[in-house]
Amino acid sequence: MDGEKIKEAGSSAKSWAKSILSGDILLRMRLDRLFPYILYAFVLGWLSIWMSYKMEQTMSVAERNRRELETMKIYHAQKTCEYVGFDRISTIERMLEEKGSEIKAPEKPADIIKR
Repeated sequence: MDGEKIKEAGSSAKSWAKSILSGDILLRMRLDRLFPYILYAFVLGWLSIWMSYKMEQTMSVAERNRRELETMKIYHAQKTCEYVGFDRISTIERMLEEKGSEIKAPEKPADIIKR
């Protein structure tokens, strides 16, 4: 009796190996009934991976834009400081002299023309 069990187990292992190599393992395990569920799980897994990838791309763009915005804020502060310095007449006159311009501030105020 033990010999029959060993012989049966051997032939069973041999048939399982044969079904794996031939590609019939899913049919032998009766998983063909579960194919829609397997397909659904595959689609959900693929969708999860794709959504994670898209979120990572979006976060990467947001981080790059945040760094660019910080750079632009610094640039804006520097330019604002520079333009505030141009508000003084003495600074403008000095710059005009450096450029060789003969433009000067008027010595007497403009006349008011009345009708």
